[in-house]
Formats: sequence, C-alpha cells, structure tokens
Amino acid sequence: MKTCLFGLLFLGLTTFGSAQNELAMETSQFDDDKFAPRTIAIQNENYLNLELEAAQPLAVSIKKLQKTAANFDVTKDPVYSKNKAITYTVNFQSNDNHITAIYDTKGIILSSEEYYEDVRIPLTLSRQLAKDYPGWAFKNSKCNVRYDHHSGSEITYTINLKKENKQKSISLTI
Repeated sequence: MKTCLFGLLFLGLTTFGSAQNELAMETSQFDDDKFAPRTIAIQNENYLNLELEAAQPLAVSIKKLQKTAANFDVTKDPVYSKNKAITYTVNFQSNDNHITAIYDTKGIILSSEEYYEDVRIPLTLSRQLAKDYPGWAFKNSKCNVRYDHHSGSEITYTINLKKENKQKSISLTI
C-alpha cells in the first residue's frame, strides 16, 4: 500500500515538472522595410458608423439589422442591371423592426428610413429622463433613424412614460 501511494505521488509530481518549461521561437524572416500595411475599404462604412456619429451606443437589435443592410450586395440580386444607372429600394424586416434602404448601382446605401420598436434607450438618455421625470416609469420606446449618405443621420427616440394613471410621450432627437 505504501509503495502504491509513493508511486502515485511520484507520478503526480513529475507532471508538474514538465509544465514549467516555456517554449519560444524566433524568426528572422520578417523584413520591416518591405512591410506595407494593407487597407480594406468597407463599402457602407459611413452607414455602419451611425453610432459614432450620434455619440450614443445603439441597441443590439438596431445594429444587427443595420449590419444586414450594410452587407447586402445589390449586384447579386436578379433585378440588378449594370448597364443602367438606377437606384434600388430594398426592405429589410425583423419582427416589428424594419429598414427601407436605397442603394446605388455600386451597392452603396444612399439613404435609409428605419423604424424600431421596444429598443433599449442609451444609458445617457435614460439617466437624463430619470432625472427630469422622477417617479415616472418607462413604458415602451421607439426609435426612428433617417440616414443620408451626404448629410449624415438623425436618430429620434420616442419614449412613453407612465406614472399611476398618467402617461407622457417624450421625443428626443440625437
């Protein structure tokens, strides 16, 4: 029995000994003089940066549907015609949320109108509302986004507040 315990103890200690070795590898094949950073252009980068422009984080459901619209490739659609300089109107829908986006022939979003229901309000806005309307509870919220490729975006939150039997509707534009 003693030899069995000593054997197990010895085997247990040997496993810790091999874990202490560190492996390192050095390569000298990388030449800094020949290194040129690669840039990748995202086709609808301005559209995806609405959150940065508004300086407010957008809800996950908004970002998810916007990413779908930004990644849509109008050139793969059967109605696409590369010979004509026309625009394409595409509708995206997820539950009660929807985007109507207008694309040019290159697949860039020229403008969009978006509607979202029951989205999470940015923390800074909800703090301000709680401060301005103490004792009022958030009932529901809606978000409208208007995007234009040249003039930027306008994000409007409509929040319904409730206190006992009273209700208020507040609109905030960012």
